[in-house]
Amino acid sequence: MRRHSRLLFEAEMQVSWKDGRGKVQKLKAKCLNLSAEGARLQTDIPIPPRTNVNLDSARYGSLGSASVRHCVRHTLKYSIGLEFTSSLPLGNPGRKRCLDEIQAHQESQA
Repeated sequence: MRRHSRLLFEAEMQVSWKDGRGKVQKLKAKCLNLSAEGARLQTDIPIPPRTNVNLDSARYGSLGSASVRHCVRHTLKYSIGLEFTSSLPLGNPGRKRCLDEIQAHQESQA
């Protein structure tokens, strides 16, 4: 059903968003996979569906803004599905650099 396949990718990310009161919230998250249009994160606390978030990496910089599509509890962690709000060509350069590096690594492993 996805237009772009998800690539396995484990990296620490920072997620930020405004809560219902307009206060900026920040959370460290583990990125589990990434595609041109979305990502799956693992966090310690939930982020409500339809929340607009910004995703940042220490290595790649900003990966762009995204919308939380789902948030499901798995044991003591939460699995959060994100959909980027801009297409890859219009998105942040950090996301493209990250995907290019993942793809090059996977091709070298094949």
